[in-house]
Amino acid sequence: MKTIPAAHIALTLLACMTSVAVAQSSVDWQAVKRIKPSERIRVEGWTCTQCYFESATDGALTCFRDRRGLWEVALRPVSRVVFARSDVRAVELDRDDDSAGFRSLILAAGGGGGWDFSKAPTAFGGVKIGGPVTLNLGYDRLQGHSGFSTEGTLVLPLFRVPRFRRYVLPGAVQNANERFVRLYAEPGLGYRAGGGDFGGYTSAGMLLLLFPDDRTQPFVEVQRRFPFDGPLDGDTRISVGVMTSLCWHCGWE
Repeated sequence: MKTIPAAHIALTLLACMTSVAVAQSSVDWQAVKRIKPSERIRVEGWTCTQCYFESATDGALTCFRDRRGLWEVALRPVSRVVFARSDVRAVELDRDDDSAGFRSLILAAGGGGGWDFSKAPTAFGGVKIGGPVTLNLGYDRLQGHSGFSTEGTLVLPLFRVPRFRRYVLPGAVQNANERFVRLYAEPGLGYRAGGGDFGGYTSAGMLLLLFPDDRTQPFVEVQRRFPFDGPLDGDTRISVGVMTSLCWHCGWE
C-alpha cells in the first residue's frame, strides 16, 4: 500500500490555509456591516449560500433563509443562518434588476411647462400612480384657460446606463445599482376637460429616470399630446418631478 509522505501532507494543508487566508483578507468587513437589512446577498464560504442579510458583528454574519412579511413570521419560525467571519471568503449583493421596469406600485408628482401649437407658453402639474401601466391626473393652462386631464400610459423600458450587474466582484461589497439612468417610452391615451378646445387625445412621451439606490427617484419627462379633432393642434411639455416606490414586489418574490 502506497503511503503519502508527511511532508507532502503538510505542504498541502499549508497551501489550503494560505488560500483561505488570502480570500478572507479580501473581504471588507466594515462594508459587510453596512449592508441594508433584508438585502439579498450571496455568501461564499465552504459552500455558496443565498440569503437575506440581518446583521454582522466583528465575529459573525447572520442572515435569513427567506424573506417574509410580518404575518408570515408570526405563523412560522424564522430560519437564520450564522457564518463565522473566519469562514466567509466573499460576500456579494444578489439583486434583481430594479431598473428593468417599475415595481408593483409607484407614486410620482411633477410639474413644468412647454408650448402649444401657436408657440404660446403653457404650464402643467400632475401626479401619476401605477407601474407598467400608469394613471396620470393633471392640471394645465393652455391659451389662458385652465383644464384637467386624465390619461393612461404604458411605461416601456428602453435602455439603462450603465448596464445592470447581477453580482459584484467576489470579496468586495459594492452597490450593483448605485447610480444609473433609465429611459422609458410612454405611449398614452387621455381626455382633457375645461377651458379651450381639446377633448380626447393620444400622447407620446419619454421618461428619463435618475435612479439612485433607494425608493425615491427624480425624473425628467417630455411629452407631446395629439388631439383627436386636430392632431397638429396639440401641445408639448417638459416636466420634472420625484417618483417613489410604494412597494417593491408588494410581498411577492
